[in-house]
Amino acid sequence: MLEKKDDLYCGVFDSSVMRPNKSKSQMRTVLQYEIELFHGEGGVSHVNGEEYRVRRGMLLCAKPGDKRYSDFPVRCSFIRVVPEIRSEECDRIIKSLPTVIYTDDQKKTDELIALFGKLGNAYVSSRGENDDVDTLRINSLFFEILCRIVKISRGASDDTGGLHVSRVVREAYEYINENFGSDCSLRTIASAVHISPNYLHTIFCEQVGMTPFEYVCEKRIEKAKRLIMAGERSMLEIALETGFCSQSHFNKVFKEKCGVTPAQYRRTFNYEY
Repeated sequence: MLEKKDDLYCGVFDSSVMRPNKSKSQMRTVLQYEIELFHGEGGVSHVNGEEYRVRRGMLLCAKPGDKRYSDFPVRCSFIRVVPEIRSEECDRIIKSLPTVIYTDDQKKTDELIALFGKLGNAYVSSRGENDDVDTLRINSLFFEILCRIVKISRGASDDTGGLHVSRVVREAYEYINENFGSDCSLRTIASAVHISPNYLHTIFCEQVGMTPFEYVCEKRIEKAKRLIMAGERSMLEIALETGFCSQSHFNKVFKEKCGVTPAQYRRTFNYEY
């Protein structure tokens, strides 16, 4: 537990206001735990040689000893937590977080931004005489934020099967998850993450254990199963919505992956139901 307000500080950083004539921050070594929640698109965070493109809802969790700088513009809510001072449990939790967590859940992002704002207000208004009450309020808000970040982190890790993957592979995962219903050729995915198709194929196989195309097929079949079970669309509509070029191609791939045709799968599901 954080026993005094000075164990952390927080606020909002806006490069357009605080560094209006700068295109990037200086490289520095992180001394405290730094938790940042970005409000919008733009900019790049550099941590230990990895690049993370900033977008709304991105969470950055830098640890002491990390080397980092940012390409502007960026706007983020931030928390700085002093390590190993009356907060060992805090240390353990924050150390376990990945450096960057992406979420596309706008509701969760809005709620987190609001909580960061409440923590900032509590921090600023806590310079009165009622220290115990102020400390309790700051602790409750901080641990609520940390709890939500841990939940988001666990949800985000599911997108890559809990694997520790590089930035490029993580971005490829994100691109596929968002676009598997349309063009997801190896060349298109590689172009989206700014590397060559051959290199993407190699590192994806090494880190994930399957090719990018196999992962695209897996995502398409997963969605197709949900649509089949819903029973509201024809097989042709499902085929086109999940990114297959034709119903015959959909039937072929589905049978290869599932051992039955989509129609047989629907009949089996209906019978079990």
